[in-house]
Amino acid sequence: MRVAVDGLLLGGPHSGVEHAVESLAEALPAAAPQHSYFLVCQRRYANSCQMTMPLLVAPAWVCCRATRIAYTQTLLAETLRTRCDLLHGPAYVLPWNWRGPSLLTVYDLIALEFPQYCRRTNVWHYARLLPASVRRASRVIVPSEAVARQVRKRFPEVAERLRVVPLGIASHLAPASHREVAHVREQLGLPARFILHVGNLEPKKNLPAVIAAFDELADELPHHLVLAGRPAWGFGAIERAVTRARHADRIHQLGYVAGEDLPALYTAAEVLVLWSRFEGMGLPPLEAMACGTPTVVSDAGALPEIAGPASLVVPLGPPAQLAEALKELLTNPGRLAELSERGRQHAGRFSWQEHARQVVALYEEAASATT
Repeated sequence: MRVAVDGLLLGGPHSGVEHAVESLAEALPAAAPQHSYFLVCQRRYANSCQMTMPLLVAPAWVCCRATRIAYTQTLLAETLRTRCDLLHGPAYVLPWNWRGPSLLTVYDLIALEFPQYCRRTNVWHYARLLPASVRRASRVIVPSEAVARQVRKRFPEVAERLRVVPLGIASHLAPASHREVAHVREQLGLPARFILHVGNLEPKKNLPAVIAAFDELADELPHHLVLAGRPAWGFGAIERAVTRARHADRIHQLGYVAGEDLPALYTAAEVLVLWSRFEGMGLPPLEAMACGTPTVVSDAGALPEIAGPASLVVPLGPPAQLAEALKELLTNPGRLAELSERGRQHAGRFSWQEHARQVVALYEEAASATT
């Protein structure tokens, strides 16, 4: 079977969805070499990537979000018609005029369910293209039962074609050596003891509340707060929260951190916090666990399901609630050690190789269902 993977959104530094698409593409050939695969991508990505999978490069004019969407919805289906037997849309949408077997990955329905946490252009885009893509797909993949419940509720007609396939974490994520930690600590200017957040700095991450909680616990503990991630839509509210904080001098914004530095960054942290308002899966807690770092997550979306078995789950509420939970954890070495050990065992269940194997099984299922 010939499989085309739509990687047209790949380009600059990767966040969650881009990372998932690229990691799947890297894992597919080894997961099932009996099939052939190629990645559809922009020219700027093709010129810089190290992908072993064959590439189908889009025309040069496909170079920004608007042209990418236009190409996907007008020319991509005809371009692929004789080149592949199945199309995988790994990022929420399929071409409206694709008529062959297809797989669609939907990481969340935030743009439809929680539009206040999204850029208006994203809400407009996904409100028009995502529902039709879900209904047309031969099979739909979601990363958690939390997202599956949302999809079944909004699109009950696709329940029989819906499958839960958790995402993976990179194999290089493991506790870093003292030398590696020292190097990254110096390179990034990390404080001696800190609480870490990893992820785009955007409204759904609930960072003003995390900053308020840190401000409270910083009166009693020596820790700093480190925010690693790109400033994204809605960053202004986060910036204002940092400016207003009484302990603003102990809040560090690193910006985007390269993947090769993440193991040492996670290892250096005393705890990772992801107190989001919603996550379709949430990879940073699992990545931190793989590095032996205890994690604290909210009770929103898939976080209790995916990370909860090995994390401290703190329900969303007043920031004082998070501050108290963090103080209790950070002053309890035994509890920190317990979460570290449980986390490493739990994270071992998630790999991109296993994700790719399950995805290939669904390629075969989708192809046989439409022949």
